[in-house]
Amino acid sequence: TICPEGKWTHSSGSLRAGDCTPCAGGGNCLPDGDARITIELRNFPYAELDTTRMADVEAALAEDIAAACGTNNESVVDVFGKESSVTISSDGQVSAFVKDVTGSSANELAARLYSASFRGELANTTLAIIGSEARLSIGSISVKPEAFVALAPTSTMTTSTSTVTIATTTRATTTVRAAQTTSVRGGHSVDHGNVHRDSEQEQSTPSPDMEQSTPSPGSEPTSAASIQAAALPWLLTLCLGLAASSGVRRK
Repeated sequence: TICPEGKWTHSSGSLRAGDCTPCAGGGNCLPDGDARITIELRNFPYAELDTTRMADVEAALAEDIAAACGTNNESVVDVFGKESSVTISSDGQVSAFVKDVTGSSANELAARLYSASFRGELANTTLAIIGSEARLSIGSISVKPEAFVALAPTSTMTTSTSTVTIATTTRATTTVRAAQTTSVRGGHSVDHGNVHRDSEQEQSTPSPDMEQSTPSPGSEPTSAASIQAAALPWLLTLCLGLAASSGVRRK
């Protein structure tokens, strides 16, 4: 139901005779030339649409609204002021403004937007983009004379704090130094810890407690057994002489 010309209602839902009141300003119910339009899309698959298809639906609905109101597409804006577009919420509610409407009253706009033909146009346009298998239907439509004021986009800044943990590992190192023993093998000194080659042969140095005898040239080494064998005849002669001397004395 639409109020008669020069009257408007600010109530939602079904109209009664007493809901329509005269518009201020000499019966002009669209003084600013702007109107808010709200459309309910039932079973609209909001979560299933990507950014591209959602933008296509918004542009297509804006074009339908502009055609019904007899204005150009740029005159239809979303709640943030974007031209040739509408705002669609997650529950399928479409919000838009028609700006600078001339030559039509609020009652005439309402008559066009409440018509069955406009509902059918909205459904066909949307289904052509989202797919005909969707069970989409058009719910309530409302027209409200209201001067357009763009909403400021709200941006949420998320501060992410990263914690970096640096683990320091201290390792105790024990150094064991082994005693080095050097032996001479064929002109090479072998270090039992580090192996290396020497160009000269190393000689062992005897300790002070040990005496080293060097035989004279041409002499042969004399052993203890040889000395004892040479002294044995003299010892026997001495023993015999002593025995004979003892026997003379006894006579």
